[in-house]
Amino acid sequence: MRWALFLIVTIWFVGCGKKTTPAEPETNAEPKVEANKPEPPEKELKPVAKIPAKSFTNTLGMVFKPLPGTEVQFCIWETRVKDYATYSAANEGVDGSWKKPSRVRGKPFKQADMHPVVNVSWNDAQTFCEWLTKKELTDGKIKERQKYRLPTDAEWSVAVGLGKEKGDTPFEKDRIMGDSGVYLWGKGFPPPKGAGNYRQSLNVDNFDGTSPVGSFAANKFGLYDMGGNVWEWCEEWCDPAEKVGRVLRGASWSANHQISLLSHHRDPGGYPDSRNNSYGFRCVLASE
Repeated sequence: MRWALFLIVTIWFVGCGKKTTPAEPETNAEPKVEANKPEPPEKELKPVAKIPAKSFTNTLGMVFKPLPGTEVQFCIWETRVKDYATYSAANEGVDGSWKKPSRVRGKPFKQADMHPVVNVSWNDAQTFCEWLTKKELTDGKIKERQKYRLPTDAEWSVAVGLGKEKGDTPFEKDRIMGDSGVYLWGKGFPPPKGAGNYRQSLNVDNFDGTSPVGSFAANKFGLYDMGGNVWEWCEEWCDPAEKVGRVLRGASWSANHQISLLSHHRDPGGYPDSRNNSYGFRCVLASE
């Protein structure tokens, strides 16, 4: 009995005296995200996307990469709260709606620095791009004849994987595609778990509002959130003849309608001065 007690006490002391070394944090502050894996609750999530090779990072930390089939470099994620906050701090008179996003019933939702900015109009996005172009030219970060702007509707289609579409206008292209059944995740509806940030009723993610950019897997071009999170402004009118709405692509955190989630779908409600809790934008870097 004494021998058994001696062994138990010895083992207890050895176990308690064992030290563990905590794992070193990764040097890349932007961890990888596994494809189609449901993310943990937002408070536990550590965004964001992996920085691709052969990419360009500007003074705001926005990452751009060449998009095959176009002559522009696409930002790999949507314009973030932190990017817009820098712009707002540097310019007087910027509308402050972006600071307090809320749902239809007035209940606010939280947004951290890495979330996509919302409540910005097409006009707001244009002014941001103009300011950023001037800033980066002055800082010597981009070259003469380079500028930041919104993607064209055709460039956005390439970026989401549709390639060149039939039709002369965004509205006509949308009509021709009809119910194509092509989504960011492929074929079939509803979306699978972890496909993106959409309305909670679809039960595919854990976010109640926007999600940090890059929280879901990138597409084949290394671009994040090409479906869900926020509707993204594009350059053109949906119907240039009528000029009733600027193109919005990609659906958002509040979208759940099957047609809205189609990769080719254009939302026609985008008046240039409209601000909405699901409207944001993505920049491209173009050479004139």
